[in-house]
Amino acid sequence: MRSLQLYILSGALVLFRTCVALPASDSTYPFSKRSTLCGLNVRTAVAQDCIDNRPPLSFILSGSQTRPTVIRQNSPDGDDIPPGSSCDHAVELQVLEAAIQGSGMCELVAAMNRIRVAPTKQLQGMADVISGPANLLFLASSISNAKESFIINSMASRTITSANVANIAVNAYLQDPLVTSGSLMIARQLDVLLEDLLTDAVQRASLIFTPPPGQRPLSRDEINRQEFKEAVDHVVSLQDRLTVTTLWNKVVHAAVVPC
Repeated sequence: MRSLQLYILSGALVLFRTCVALPASDSTYPFSKRSTLCGLNVRTAVAQDCIDNRPPLSFILSGSQTRPTVIRQNSPDGDDIPPGSSCDHAVELQVLEAAIQGSGMCELVAAMNRIRVAPTKQLQGMADVISGPANLLFLASSISNAKESFIINSMASRTITSANVANIAVNAYLQDPLVTSGSLMIARQLDVLLEDLLTDAVQRASLIFTPPPGQRPLSRDEINRQEFKEAVDHVVSLQDRLTVTTLWNKVVHAAVVPC
């Protein structure tokens, strides 16, 4: 009987979509759950992560069709992902991508790539944090499927309504105290790595010779080095750069408006 109730409730989360989130502005974050970082090839979050590092906690669907919620429990024993669940990366790659894009860091990453600093050296550490054990949880698939759009709408400051009941379940999951505190720690860790990347870039730029006024670079390598210096100067000059923590706070503290 319990399995039948969960099956019906899961189906309701998929079918009950009578209202959509309303945009508060024209800003959007069009990044999919499997988005790369700045268009560069780094290993991204995959379901295999939960096989390699089994999460200790599992969140299952509970409540009613109109007021769904989640129950936190210890993960069941086994080597596979529990039936009806997905491998959830609490802080998703799309949030890191949005922060890097919004802070101007992608231009810096591209400029570093042109001076032969490999993308994996720049970004793989951040992708590894996303895929790491501290960011992994088992989550009911019906909630996991709705989480991406909830995150996108939260980051874009769109109104999120309860008419799509899946939003209620996602909100309950993200506001579980352990999920909120743990995911904010991940967000802050990603911001530290971004700052480390910028510090490394500033140090590299300081070693590049600046030609006298009027003297143009003679080779493509020289042009790339000067463009890299300009990219560093631009990012350093920005005030209040967008951070992962800023975006993730918007997600975990998003309100679901009755509709």
